Amino acid sequence: MSQRPPLMNIHWPDEVQEGKRKALSSYPLFALAFRPFFLAGACWAFVAISIWALWFSGLMLFQFGFLAALWHAHEMLFGFGALVAVGFLLTAAQNWTGLPSLSGKPLLLLTGLWLTARFCLLFAEYTPLLWLFIAAQLLWWAGAIYSLASLLIRAKSKNNYLFIPLLSGMALLNTAFIYAAATQQFAAASHLSHSMILLFGILMGIVGGRVIPFFTARALGLEQIKTPLLDKLLLPLSVFGTALFITGFFVQLPLKAGWLILLVGSLHLVRLSFWTSWKIWAAPLLWSLQLAYLALALGLILLGISDLTLLLVFKDVLHLLSISAMAGMILAMMARVSLGHTGRLLQVGKTITVAFALLLLAGPVRMVASLAGFPLMFWQASAVLWLCAFAIFLWFYWPVLTQPRADGRPG
Repeated sequence: MSQRPPLMNIHWPDEVQEGKRKALSSYPLFALAFRPFFLAGACWAFVAISIWALWFSGLMLFQFGFLAALWHAHEMLFGFGALVAVGFLLTAAQNWTGLPSLSGKPLLLLTGLWLTARFCLLFAEYTPLLWLFIAAQLLWWAGAIYSLASLLIRAKSKNNYLFIPLLSGMALLNTAFIYAAATQQFAAASHLSHSMILLFGILMGIVGGRVIPFFTARALGLEQIKTPLLDKLLLPLSVFGTALFITGFFVQLPLKAGWLILLVGSLHLVRLSFWTSWKIWAAPLLWSLQLAYLALALGLILLGISDLTLLLVFKDVLHLLSISAMAGMILAMMARVSLGHTGRLLQVGKTITVAFALLLLAGPVRMVASLAGFPLMFWQASAVLWLCAFAIFLWFYWPVLTQPRADGRPG
């Protein structure tokens, strides 16, 4: 009997390997990490922004455990964004390594830790809940990194080892953020949240650089265009620029991070130009990813300009990166991966297409808020666009993520 080859396509996990799996993994929701993590992440994206929008609109009085703006930043980056990123990586790791990824009781435990952290931080003005939040959040990071690292190291998947220090850096940044926020070092905590957006930029550059040209070529029947020189330049420059940005808050440096951020954004723009074909506009699962990547490139360029000059408001530009780039790519990837990993056709209807457009638009709307004489209206409009996008996703993808695969295969 011939031995099956290892998995290569990130959309189709292999059959469950021989041997008994934990009973809980037979439930579709806990068969693979993308299912509970994507579902919980999308729900929290809707709930957390609803709370935030009601609060900044003066329609809800609430005492957050952290300063309100820091709670918002933490939950969008270290809560929502980190969860979906880890869900994608743990799912993709099964295909990269050919080994079964996290499922069943361990996946339920990791999901429970994340949910516990969300609840406890919301009410963290009570000291015991603050400590429980810290424990749950850091244990979640430890479990996520261990689960990914164990797969990659056992399979000697050296090409993917870089995700281990990247997630570890995010966890370290989260730890520093929590300490700064809890000790009322608000400026430092705010800076660390900004730094997390740049770390997400590195992650988007790596993942986007792998999947966008592959998806585009495969869907359109084109030859995949590779950019090896740009790929080799972008990662070290991105890491160096982010390191400069993080340390520049604490120590005066001879070189401003804005120059490198501007360069990285320009290189991303050049790389995107090699991938883009006019045919993508007929495929929402393609243009949603490419426009999110475009938002990454333009956002970094504008961020570099705002760091070097007074022409742009730094925090406003950050929202183009966090909404249109980060959340835009998250929504597009969740839509595609959820279909592929549940045995469904890689096609979306007009309503999901609208969701992509709404979320991509929410970033520019939020970015230009300070230029208007009534910024509150732009904040509210951006929040409504975000909420509509994730409500649409949840409406269509709840059954996809909670029901068995359409093709009858496990996972």
